[in-house]
Amino acid sequence: MTETERAWWGRVREWRSSGLSAPEYARGRGFASSTLRWWASRLSRAPGTGQPSVRMARVVRVVRPIASTLTVRVGAVQVEVSSGFDGALLRELVDALVAGPR
Repeated sequence: MTETERAWWGRVREWRSSGLSAPEYARGRGFASSTLRWWASRLSRAPGTGQPSVRMARVVRVVRPIASTLTVRVGAVQVEVSSGFDGALLRELVDALVAGPR
């Protein structure tokens, strides 16, 4: 724990045992009540205080193609497309194959 954390730990402990609101306790002490509440929140989550420590993590979903090519069969016709194909064009082709000759 740093010297600053130790100082704020003492202030927070004293404030909580005082029964005063944060603005009442902070008045005339050279710090804002919002700073007192911020330190109270931060120190309550610090390791070794008996409170759970919260850590943020960035979750990244990586989608990898199962196969580099896809084969679409409509009746006797087989169409093979690679990753990055134009989905709208494939839909039009399949629709045309399903409809059959005109």
